[in-house]
Amino acid sequence: MELVILGLIVLFIYLFIRLLSTIGAWVSGSRYRAYRQLAAWYHGRYESRGLSDPPTVSFIHNGSTVRVGLAPTIAGQPQQIPRTRVVARFGRGIPFRLELAPIARPAPPQAPKGTRLVKLGDPVFDRAFVAQANDLEMARDFLSPRVRWMIGNLQRMVHSGGMLVSINPERLLVQIDRNLGQSPEALAAAVRESLVIHDGLLEGVLRRMNQGIAIVDQPDDWDEGSGPPICKVCGEPILAGAVIVCASCNTPHHRDCWEYVGACSIYGCNGKIGVAE
Repeated sequence: MELVILGLIVLFIYLFIRLLSTIGAWVSGSRYRAYRQLAAWYHGRYESRGLSDPPTVSFIHNGSTVRVGLAPTIAGQPQQIPRTRVVARFGRGIPFRLELAPIARPAPPQAPKGTRLVKLGDPVFDRAFVAQANDLEMARDFLSPRVRWMIGNLQRMVHSGGMLVSINPERLLVQIDRNLGQSPEALAAAVRESLVIHDGLLEGVLRRMNQGIAIVDQPDDWDEGSGPPICKVCGEPILAGAVIVCASCNTPHHRDCWEYVGACSIYGCNGKIGVAE
């Protein structure tokens, strides 16, 4: 009799665990439906991180690896605002840095190294956003009317000051200070508009780099009379210190910047061999 009772207890515990597992799977699937739909739309990978942590979705878009999810929370800081992030890591580095945020967002203590304030001549956009970039002409080419419209759409998804766009040679980051995973439509719209920004960025960089690119045979052919060359990675003049010149297109870089990107910064060159000067 005792064995029968023990068996019934074990069976009850087993069924209870299975029930909890089923309920948990159902809750997780319903709760994170926006991410599952996103993965299906872009033929991407849905990655679950447990019942308590939100999932991520990753996929390939125009040569970049895109990852969508919530920013990690910082331990010991209660009442943190959830932040949805779309991060696109480029297949190869680009010689561009930009930080763009609404005027209402608190500015960082200092502007990113080698960047300057960008003004587009669009009164509405210039009053609403602050942009800092290492190449002003490239920034103006990138921030076309279509890209500016997408940035405005992202701002309208959240409170004033609740978004930013950050670009460095390795990746594009679009951040919305809101949990968009609660709405499949909102999450899909944010990703769609972030991808338009991504494509506009690469198109603008390519157009800009195709203007006035010259291939010279010897490093001595560089026109020193026009002043020191500008490193296309950080935007700073190359005045002294270790210099690396691309063996393919003869573009000079700071050694640290060359090693940071891992190749020539000229979009379309992608030279891997650098010559120390």
